[in-house]
Amino acid sequence: MTFDPHSNDAMFAKVLAKLDEHGAMLKEIKEQGSRSEQRIAMLEAWREELKGRVAVLAVLVSALATIVANLAVKFLLK
Repeated sequence: MTFDPHSNDAMFAKVLAKLDEHGAMLKEIKEQGSRSEQRIAMLEAWREELKGRVAVLAVLVSALATIVANLAVKFLLK
């Protein structure tokens, strides 16, 4: 019996081989997506922490500016 590349068995073997390749590629894509989601979550957490620190700094600068302005008015208008 000779090998016929156009037989049903040969075609099914090719299809199964392609499905295996696509399965491996899909697994790799899922892993990359998972790593990307982790990095995005880390960046979002960093952004929220930075926003909190900026807010605290803004409050401190505002309080300091208010104190300096009040002292300047108190001593300059004396």
